[in-house]
Amino acid sequence: MKDAKAEGAVQTARRAKLLIVERKLISNRGHHHTQIAALTSLFPDHDVSLVVGEGYDGFLGVAAKQLDGRNFKLARLRTRLRYGTLPQRISAIIGMIKARRASLPVSGYGQSLAEVCQRIDLGPNDLIVIPTAELDSLESVRELWDLLGPSTPRIWLRFLSPQLGEQDELIRECRLREATAQLPDRIVLFSETEELAAYLRDKFGISIRGGFFLPCSMQIECPSQKSLADRTVFRIGIFGPPRLEKGSHRIASIVEEVKRRNEPDNGRRFEFVIQGAEEEFRNGGVYSGLAEFFEGKDGVLVSPSGDRLPPHVFRDIFASVDAILLPYDTSIYGLQGSGVVQDAVAARKPIIHTEGMSMNSFLRHGNAIAATTDLEFANAIHKMAEEHSSFLEGASRAAVACAILLWDSDSGPGVAV
Repeated sequence: MKDAKAEGAVQTARRAKLLIVERKLISNRGHHHTQIAALTSLFPDHDVSLVVGEGYDGFLGVAAKQLDGRNFKLARLRTRLRYGTLPQRISAIIGMIKARRASLPVSGYGQSLAEVCQRIDLGPNDLIVIPTAELDSLESVRELWDLLGPSTPRIWLRFLSPQLGEQDELIRECRLREATAQLPDRIVLFSETEELAAYLRDKFGISIRGGFFLPCSMQIECPSQKSLADRTVFRIGIFGPPRLEKGSHRIASIVEEVKRRNEPDNGRRFEFVIQGAEEEFRNGGVYSGLAEFFEGKDGVLVSPSGDRLPPHVFRDIFASVDAILLPYDTSIYGLQGSGVVQDAVAARKPIIHTEGMSMNSFLRHGNAIAATTDLEFANAIHKMAEEHSSFLEGASRAAVACAILLWDSDSGPGVAV
C-alpha cells in the first residue's frame, strides 16, 4: 500500500514540460535560436522539447516534430476560400484541384501539435510557447483546443508584427476576429512591444499583453567601456542584413553628412562598422555609395563586416562599437520591435534611432537620441561622440531597466520597467 502511494506521489510530482514551437528556427544564426535559450533559462524546472519548421539543421538536437510547409499552403487556400474576394476564391478552388484535395485543413499545424502533445504526454499542467507567433499559429492552437479540450496545455503566443503573417488586410482582420472569438482562457496572447499590444487592443478589442521581451544575441552584463579619452575614433555599428524598412538606403547619405560636419583638425574620427554581404558594397548594392570611405576619407572610415557571422564573432564586433545607428522606417518599426535595440541595451550601447520607434521603454533612459532627417542623424552622431560619457551612463540605466523584467511563471511574462 505504501509503495502504491509512493508511486502515485512520484507520478504527481513529475517535472513539468515546455514545448517551444518555432517554425523559423533553422541554424545557429539570427535571433530565433537565442529565443530558445532564453525560454529554456526561464523554465529551469521544465523538460523542453521543440517543434520546428522546414530547413532545421538539428543543431539544437532532435526536434519532437518538423512541420510540413505544404500543410500551411493548403490552410492558406482555405482562408482565401472563406474570406477572399471572388478572384481569390476562384484561385483557391483551382489550387485545391491542382493539389487534388476535396477538403482543406483547418489550420497549418493544429493536427500535428495534437499528435506531439499525445506522443510526449503534454497535459493541462504543461506549457506551449510560440515565441514568433502569427495567425497560422493562433488558428493552429485553436484547432488544438478543439481536438484536446480540457487536456490542452497552457499556451502562450507572442506576436512580433502587426501584419501577423497575413499581407491581405481584409483577410487578416477576418482571420483574427474569428480566431480570437471566445478564446479559451488557456490560450494567452502576448506581443513583444507595448506599442503593438496597444494597437491590437484598440483596433480589434482583443485581450493581449505587451512587453514579452526575450534576450537576443547579447546578454545583459557590465562590459568595460572605453571612453573617447582612451581613443579618438568613434565607432558606429549598423547591424543586420540591409533592408528597405531598416533604412539601409539612407546610410550613405548619413555618412556623407557626418563627413561634412566633421572637422579633421579636432582630431576626432568616425568609423562606421556595417554588416552586409560583399555585393552590397559593390556597384548597384545598397551600400555602393560608401566605397569612397573605405580609406578613411576626411576622418570618416567605413568598415564592412560579413553578413553571415558566427555568433561569437557577431558579439565581439557588437561589443567593439560605441553606438548603434537605427534609421528604421516607423511604418514598420513604430509597432514592431527590433532585436538590435535589445542587443544594444543589453550591451550598454547608446542608440541613435528614428523618432517614433517602438520599444520606447528601452529608449528613454538618457541612452538614445531620436532623429528624422539624414542631417539630424549626422548631428546626433556628432553629439553622441561629444557627450559619450553621459550617454554611457544612460545606457547603464537602460540595461538595468531591461534586466528588471517582471516574470510570473503562473500568469506570464511581465513588462519592462
